[in-house]
Amino acid sequence: MTSRILIVDDDLEIQELLRFTFESEHYQVSTASDGEEGLRRTTEERPDIVVLDVNMPKMSGFEVCEKIRENPTTCLIPVIMLTSLAKAKDKITGIKLGAIEYLSKPFEPLELVARVDGVLQRTREFIAANPLTGIPGNISIENEIKRRLEMKETFAVIYTDADNFKAFNDKYGFEKGDAVIRLISVILRNAVTEQGNMNDFVGHIGGEDFVIVTTPEKAKALCERVIKDFDSLVAQQYDADVRARGYLWGVDRQGQEVKFPIMTLSLGIAVVEPAKFQHYSQIVERSKEMLKKAKARQGSTFEVG
Repeated sequence: MTSRILIVDDDLEIQELLRFTFESEHYQVSTASDGEEGLRRTTEERPDIVVLDVNMPKMSGFEVCEKIRENPTTCLIPVIMLTSLAKAKDKITGIKLGAIEYLSKPFEPLELVARVDGVLQRTREFIAANPLTGIPGNISIENEIKRRLEMKETFAVIYTDADNFKAFNDKYGFEKGDAVIRLISVILRNAVTEQGNMNDFVGHIGGEDFVIVTTPEKAKALCERVIKDFDSLVAQQYDADVRARGYLWGVDRQGQEVKFPIMTLSLGIAVVEPAKFQHYSQIVERSKEMLKKAKARQGSTFEVG
């Protein structure tokens, strides 16, 4: 999808230079020549990013940036300041008012393109992150797996799911359920930090479902560490009497009262070799198949395939 950029600068030569540069990079470009017009176009057009001069007629770039941040409909649009004001105090003012980056004139157009590309990528990842855990969500998960497929890497996808989570959530409520989900996210990230590789990836599909993308030689050790930490911490989320019994009473999908054991964690590992899988969905399905096999056994466990 083509990204939309708004250039706000009273220097017409800079406007045309940036229009040519960004259109060459397949951006959809619009321009404004003063602060008031820039603010109006930002509100009306909702561009993906704004490149904003500071010294302009009618309204300064600092004022425009501040008003963009105050408006709920524009507050998430990233702003890059592009200005001849190069003093540290000017940069600090821009950052405090909500600018993502601050680039001084004269500038290299391709450097600005690189910065815009980077800001948009980080913004998309932030918006795609799960709001409960802050971990990248489904869009980022798909992009990560597709990237490794295109690079023809050998990698492993670990799909994790908490067993008997619904019974816990029904008994203790959504607030404590959310606390368990956050606990799982911390356990996964810590395991990757201590047992995984530098470029391993943790994603949050939704609810209590997570994904780790790692290398095959690290996958089993990661699962063992995750299970050890989960089993030692999750029991503390239950009341003492439930811990003592090892189960709680709940209602199943048929409306029958049954015993639900304390939560366990199941993990399915799909090992992906070049040419073994052609599509992202095939990898997800394979990891779910392994997860289903793991769930067929008692206790926290994992299955590799």
